[in-house]
Amino acid sequence: MTTTGDSRSRGRSLRRDALGLGTSAAIGISSSAPAYSLAVAVGLLAAYVGTAAPLVLGLSAVPVVLVALCFRELNRTEPDCGTTFPWTEKAFGIGVGRMVGWTTVMACVLVMSNLAQVASIYTFVLLGLDDAAGSRPAQAALGAVFITVMAALAYRGIRIAAWTQAILLTVEVVALLWFAGNAFREAGSFSLATNTGEGKWALGVLVAVLLYWGWDSSFSVNEETRDPRRTPAVAALVANGFLIVLYAVVAWSALAYAGVGTLAGIADDDFFSVLSNDLLGTAGGKLLIGAVLVSALASTQTTILPTARTMLSMARRDAFPGQFARISTRFHTPSVSTVVFAAASLTIYVTLVLISDAVLADAVGAVSVLVSLYYLATAIAVPVYFTGRLKGRVPQRLIIPVLAAASFAAVLVLAVADVGTGPLVVVGVTMVVGALIMYSMKPPAEGEGRV
Repeated sequence: MTTTGDSRSRGRSLRRDALGLGTSAAIGISSSAPAYSLAVAVGLLAAYVGTAAPLVLGLSAVPVVLVALCFRELNRTEPDCGTTFPWTEKAFGIGVGRMVGWTTVMACVLVMSNLAQVASIYTFVLLGLDDAAGSRPAQAALGAVFITVMAALAYRGIRIAAWTQAILLTVEVVALLWFAGNAFREAGSFSLATNTGEGKWALGVLVAVLLYWGWDSSFSVNEETRDPRRTPAVAALVANGFLIVLYAVVAWSALAYAGVGTLAGIADDDFFSVLSNDLLGTAGGKLLIGAVLVSALASTQTTILPTARTMLSMARRDAFPGQFARISTRFHTPSVSTVVFAAASLTIYVTLVLISDAVLADAVGAVSVLVSLYYLATAIAVPVYFTGRLKGRVPQRLIIPVLAAASFAAVLVLAVADVGTGPLVVVGVTMVVGALIMYSMKPPAEGEGRV
């Protein structure tokens, strides 16, 4: 692999063959923050589509799986830890590739603020420190500590990070299944009375689709995975399959136990915190709160891992300063990229928390638009990337990408229509700043920066 980054990075590489199928899949699952995602989404889905929520969760995975298949086709030809950045750069040129890479990085920077805040608030609630849970300075301080700790673990090496994810994910899944089992037992039935809620199917699909975001982290660690052309794709599909079942089972159990009316009435709250004490007792309620906390922490780390590798890849091709291509000789991890991403996330998080909850909410709302943009760009990139090379792989290189692009074009339209003015302003500012930074970078010299 030829790099154009800092000369001190030449000859160094990420740790090869460090991850197997299981650990790669665990990273993809954890990145989606299943416990936290369910906590904030099940009430909304109940309000929007009623007892069809489990079905909507399953069907909404279809466009996600289609895009995952697009990632698979590109990765089997060019397994690069930058994923969408190098693929779209090769398909559309330097300018578009850099903007897609920037979009990916900024989506992760913004979501870090949400994850850090959730982790800090739930920690205080778990410890019974309600005053601290409502204090912005306290949230900012503890959230900053969490970002720093998870970044340090990510820096220490992919194996440590992967096993951390496996442990945290196990705790999270056990707690969710315990909740689901008890909910079905108390309900005394698996049946659901037909109730379509408000009948807002489009909004329900939008909420459900974005719950799966994160599976692509399995591709971002491709250079550190055994059989990098094949294993990341299998891991991503396993992650999506696991999430489909987990999401549907937990949503179904909550509807069977509480009903549409109760869940819709707490749509703006974490339904676990509202229902779990009655269902599981005080200790069980704390366990569910702990599961959401663990979910946010795990996703914090699995957001750092792929984003640092995207920045590393961009530096290799002169889309970021060469220093970002440095790799630790001891831990074989992106050193400068990890530190800078963590520092940027920490700074933006603390600033947003101290300024306004509304601004923080707008920043988080912008993520759905940014994610839809880079998934759409990746799907469109496939037939362009393989121009003249469709023979024998028309379904993988044309039909599936067209379906994926159409699906996420619709998701993007829904996201833009739903998020409101504030998040769109954040998206606009993000893209303008990105354009100024990306187009200020020198283009790679002929023959450089290519795998």
